[in-house]
Amino acid sequence: MDTSTIVLGILSMALFVIPIYYIQHKQKSNANKAKQPFMEAASRHGLQLGQHDFWNEQYGIGLDETNNRLFFWHLDGQKTQAEVIDLDTVKQCSLENLHRDVNGNRIIDTIGLRLSVSGGKASNLYLPFYDKEGSMMLSGELQLAEKWQGIIKQRLVSKQAMPV
Repeated sequence: MDTSTIVLGILSMALFVIPIYYIQHKQKSNANKAKQPFMEAASRHGLQLGQHDFWNEQYGIGLDETNNRLFFWHLDGQKTQAEVIDLDTVKQCSLENLHRDVNGNRIIDTIGLRLSVSGGKASNLYLPFYDKEGSMMLSGELQLAEKWQGIIKQRLVSKQAMPV
């Protein structure tokens, strides 16, 4: 092989790899910018989120383990929903997966968590993870909702096991 073939091969490879790297870097940067309002809102509520998830550039959920508080954030257009839930008041957590079958195919309409809360202004809280009106494609929302249902239930079980 001569030098010109090697140089041409390296340049061809660079022309292929550099745009992919640039696109991935740009997407990661945009995701971090979109995540910033979620983290700032949690901070404004005095929360230090340990575990948290952010998806579709408009949903976020996190847990302040020290204060046993759950933080849910949803940006719907220009309207923001921010819920701080004291897990000591939560009695039950269930996963809602509303779907319909059309021609043998399952169409998921909404996915969310329903929390039964004692006392306070509302006895039931609904935390949406997916709505077909807001997003046409699922991208792991069901698994994410199942994960957070497990986290919340684990906190509820550990709360019940503690002596009074």
